[in-house]
Amino acid sequence: MSNPVLSNRITERFADDGNSLATMSVSGVLLKSLFLFAILIASSTYTFSLAVQGFTDKALMLGTVGLAVGFVTAMVIVFSKNEKLLAPLSMLYAAMEGLFIGGLSATLAAQFGASIVINAVLATFGTFAAMLFLYSAKIIKCTEKFKSTIILATFGVLVIYLVTLIMSFFNPTLTSALMGSGNVGIGFSIFVCVIAALNLIIDFNMIENAKNMGVSKSFEWYGGFSLMVTLIWLYIEILRLLSKSNSRN
Repeated sequence: MSNPVLSNRITERFADDGNSLATMSVSGVLLKSLFLFAILIASSTYTFSLAVQGFTDKALMLGTVGLAVGFVTAMVIVFSKNEKLLAPLSMLYAAMEGLFIGGLSATLAAQFGASIVINAVLATFGTFAAMLFLYSAKIIKCTEKFKSTIILATFGVLVIYLVTLIMSFFNPTLTSALMGSGNVGIGFSIFVCVIAALNLIIDFNMIENAKNMGVSKSFEWYGGFSLMVTLIWLYIEILRLLSKSNSRN
């Protein structure tokens, strides 16, 4: 599915809060997103530096903990109805995902050079800027047909990843074509990157709709968290694509 943390059910939940006099703003979502990304960058830099200094076991441990705790935190954020928890939990999620991304980036940088991380970061934020422009200029319109198509494609990617993960435990060679560095593997990674990028259009639309609905100001933390979910996914997929391309050289 598309970004699961930005659904109509979620925005309606915030809109139902009649106790809040302040309503969310797009600029508020942007500021909180920048703050969360500052936390993510700080924690990812820490694990990355550990790996560079030779403490790979510690970096791996922190990355694993970050991935697990980050996933649990994300689930709590999505399903909890306590808006007071949004700010601290969003910050915890950013810190934990940073630990994971830092370890992953360091591992790939050790194999292919630091340029792969730099290029992935530039490509991620370049894609974000491009999608924001395309949405703002209404070059890409987030129609119901567009949403349903991207949701179906994203769900399909999720199913493929789950199936290949299960198959890898029994016969890794069956998944080598799709996940490897051949033409099929690179083509699949390009497809996933495109789907992840188009999910940003849905995110922008949901945030705009939330603003028009006049939801409570606490949604700004939720909006920042949700954008981070999509951008982290996009960054990881771009890293995977670059690593496949570099492994062919």
